[in-house]
Amino acid sequence: HKRIDRLTENDLQGIINTAHSQHGLAQKTLCNLRSDMVAFMKFCRRAKVTTMMPEGLTIPASAPRPHKHIVQPHDLLKLFNCDTTIFKGQRVQEPYIHAFRLEVLTGLRPGEINGLMWDDVVGDALHLKRAVNIYGETTEGKNRNAVRCVPLSALAMVEIEAQRQITGGGTSVFDISCLQTYRKHWQRYLAANGMEHSTPYELRHTFVSVAKRLPEGLVKSLVGHSQNMDTFGVYGHEVEGEAQETARRVNALFSDLLSKV
Repeated sequence: HKRIDRLTENDLQGIINTAHSQHGLAQKTLCNLRSDMVAFMKFCRRAKVTTMMPEGLTIPASAPRPHKHIVQPHDLLKLFNCDTTIFKGQRVQEPYIHAFRLEVLTGLRPGEINGLMWDDVVGDALHLKRAVNIYGETTEGKNRNAVRCVPLSALAMVEIEAQRQITGGGTSVFDISCLQTYRKHWQRYLAANGMEHSTPYELRHTFVSVAKRLPEGLVKSLVGHSQNMDTFGVYGHEVEGEAQETARRVNALFSDLLSKV
């Protein structure tokens, strides 16, 4: 309980240290906490109520970093060969099976899968320009790189066309009621088919893990990641046929992986 003009950088550092030592918050959460405090103090400087610039705030090195799981090859084989789940004790068709597979094959975020409309499917590419978050809010995506064109591999086109037979007459590609429901369906599908635990967002990690043999610049453009120095964004223009070559190479990676398991 202090006046803003009496706050010191040590006060703010103490908040981060307490969040770590007493509450065990993860490294990413502590980073978000630091960002919020730095942004708030910037607002206060603009309001002429302080001159403090807390840019020296640090995150404890021992802050836990959550371990990410990916879908391993033996479970990828199940994902692409089994389209059923168990609901109320009965083996039934999994309504989001093509969404799960498309997420793995393209690296889309769950919110981007949720926001995908049939108008966004143009030929053999997805023109991503929206996402629907966990609160049901429609946004332009996580960051400025989220609006992008994703070329579809042959395997991804199979899933799109299979889904078209289900919801092709509507607006939304997958008709996901909310991301909580999507997550519950994924967890139920895993349990029904004896697969290791993972989250819907980790399907995106799975794509990046499989595609890491591709040039980094291609992968970053596919998944909507930025560069520390945006060399590709400023100077990297698409060469004719490059999108089709990317789709071919992604398709070859997954086809090779699925054929060997």
